[in-house]
Order: sequence, then C-alpha cells, then structure tokens
Amino acid sequence: MAQCSTQNNALVASLLNSLSGIMNSAAFVAAHRVSPGDFTRKRKLSAPTVMGFLMQLVGGQALQESLDGFFMALLGQAHVMRHVTKSAFSQARKKLKATAFSALNRQWVQGWLEGVGAESWCGLRVLAADGCCLRLPARAENCVRFGPGPQEDGSVPMARCVGLYAVAARQFLEMVVGRYDQGERGLLLQALGFIKPGDVLVLDRGYPARWLFAVLHARGVNYCVRIEGCGWTAVQALVRSGGSESVVSLKLTGKDRQHWAGHGQPGAAPKTVKVRLVKVMLPNGKLQIMATSLMDTRAYPAAAFGDLYRKRWCIEEAYKLIKQRQHLEGFSGELPDAIEQEIQAKILVHNITLALCHSAGQQLDEDKLGQWQVNRAYALKRVGAIIINSVKGKWRAVKQGIRALADVLAKTLEQVRPNRSFPRNHAIGGAHRPRRAYR
Repeated sequence: MAQCSTQNNALVASLLNSLSGIMNSAAFVAAHRVSPGDFTRKRKLSAPTVMGFLMQLVGGQALQESLDGFFMALLGQAHVMRHVTKSAFSQARKKLKATAFSALNRQWVQGWLEGVGAESWCGLRVLAADGCCLRLPARAENCVRFGPGPQEDGSVPMARCVGLYAVAARQFLEMVVGRYDQGERGLLLQALGFIKPGDVLVLDRGYPARWLFAVLHARGVNYCVRIEGCGWTAVQALVRSGGSESVVSLKLTGKDRQHWAGHGQPGAAPKTVKVRLVKVMLPNGKLQIMATSLMDTRAYPAAAFGDLYRKRWCIEEAYKLIKQRQHLEGFSGELPDAIEQEIQAKILVHNITLALCHSAGQQLDEDKLGQWQVNRAYALKRVGAIIINSVKGKWRAVKQGIRALADVLAKTLEQVRPNRSFPRNHAIGGAHRPRRAYR
C-alpha cells in the first residue's frame, strides 16, 4: 500500500507539472484569452498567475486579503505588502475565459484516470450525473446570462449546473453551467460526449423521461435511472406483479418528439424505446424501480442494481464538499464570466484534492480500510500551498509538499458511518438569497 501511495504521489506531481507547462504555453493562453492583445505584455498578473490565484482561492476571505496572502507566498515574503490591488485583478481576470479551467480539468482527469484506473461494476465504469442550483449576485448581467431566477423578477438570479462524476475515482469529468430555466436533462446532453462505451450512467429520480431514454439509446450510452412517481403504466404493472424485472417498450408521445427535436437530435424520433425495469428492495423495506438499457440478465443480474444505484451517492457528497467547504457560492467576482471562472476552477481543485486524498488513503492500515477515510475538508485547506509552488515552478518543493501532505492526511481521518439515513424535511421554505463574499 505504501508503494502505491508513493507512485500516486509521483503521479500527482507529474500531472501538476504538466498542467503548469500547459498554463504557461503561448498556444494555451492564446486559445483562452478574450482578445488577441490580452496577456501579451509582461505583467505581475500574467495568465498563469491569474489561473493559479483562482485555483487556490477559497471562500470566506475578502478579495484583497486573498491577493495579499497569495503574493506573499508566491514571492516568499514574511511581511504583508501590496503588490496587486483587487481592482487590477478584476481587470486582469476579464481577459481570461472560463474555458481555460475546463480544458485544464480534462487534461488532469485524463492523466489521473490513465495512471490510477478505477474499479468497475460488472465490468463497467460507473458515472453519475446530477445537478445543482447556485445563487448569484443580483446583477443585471447575471439575469441576462443565467435568467431571472426562481422568483422570475431578477431579485434572486441563479445558475443551474450539471456535473458528470466518475464515482470510483471521485473525479468530475465535466461541469456544465447553464441558465436556471434550462432543465437538468438538457444540460446533461452537453456532457454525453465524455461518456465512453464501457461506462454506465447512473441518474436519480429527477431524470426519467421517455425522450431522454431514446436519446441515450441513440448515443449508445448505457444507463440506470431511478423511477419514482411518474405514473407510467409499465412501472405500475411491475410494482403490482410478483416479478423482479420486465422488459417493456415505452411509446414516445408528441411532446417527447418535440423534446427530441428541440435538443438537436438528428432525424425523426423513434416511436418507442425499449427499457428493462428492475425492482430494488432497500434494507428498510422500501421498493425502488430502476430503468436501464442493460438487457443482459446474466452479465447484469437484477440483484446487482441496488449496489449500482448506491454508488451514485458519491456525487451528492462531492456537491456538498464544493458548496460547503470550497464555498462555491462565495464568489469573489459578481459578473457572469468571473462566476464561471470560479466554478470551473473549484472543480479542478476538487479533483486535485481528491487525488491527494486517494494517495493518502493508500497509506492506511488494513484494519482501517472501509472504516476510516481521509478528511477531505482538511485537505482542501492545505492544497493551496502546493498549487502556489506549482505556479512558481518549484518542483522539488511541490514533490516534498505532496509527500508531506499525504503523510499528514493519512493521520487526519474521519470515521465512515455506512447506512445512515436522514429523511428530507420538505416543509422547510423561504426565499433563496445569494451569499455575497465580494467586498
């Protein structure tokens, strides 16, 4: 296990070195700057410096305080000095597209998954997708980009995001950011290009739709979706029957065909879509129904789908981590481009941090495996120093920092408590208001 940890530490260092090289390349900067003249002069706030600052930025601090601390660490100073004002940073970040962080994240994830691999379910890699809504500062620009929000008057603008998550590796493959009035199903379609033939996509009860099943079939995407409260005749028949599964053909309605065409699917929509319905009995006796494209009953027995759906919970934990511990809604900027920058930067940092946690977890004794896990909230607070050293290009310090942090994380654990259940309180109400961190 210790040898695996050493190898993973080296892989993290190698990938950070690769990301630094990409960030500093003229071709990458040219591809992700707003105008051709941006980042062409030698300044304190170069493109790599702006990206590095946003990657190590954690909510809860004033922007100027964060800038002062970042440049103190970057320049190796012991005393506070004012190198860059928040106004200068705000002007510099306007020159950078959020796509820079998306591109870096794809490079990171590809390298990490190739180096580490991932456990599978019945031979398939498990991906989960889910959405979340983010409260934004009440600016007219945000209403234009993301819509007027749930109040429909612009008082509470919100963005809707859908993330695609590799559950075994604990990595976000992609985060799609869209308007609040866009459905999660439509945003999910924008991430389907990252799903491979050997994957299975697991979705919760907010996604079932005949037209979506048809699109996934047309794209060759394997899926498992929880169905609840849809009122479909075939589902009700399976619930009432004594069988554990059935294969049914669902008829697409005129509205389904409109969705098919409205989401840019080529050709005419099929008249029906064939799905396999599977019963899953929970430990508490509650019955769930899954709809899946996996028809082979020997390779994918009905009894295995309960375990498959439980794996989806990892994306819920990931969202909790980035929203509560990375302060995803505590934006340092108030305009749409700044908001998208910070969302994508925090997704990248989440992935890097979870890779470090995985490496530290390799050091745990066998008697602790499955009962204890690395404290990820603590790891997020400590990864900033490694990112700063990678921006500085001090690779010996990066390697030493990764080894030291992995050793500390292996001793900073929290107990795993399986099978806990906390029923949702749907009676909680009140208007959503944005959390402002900009000052």
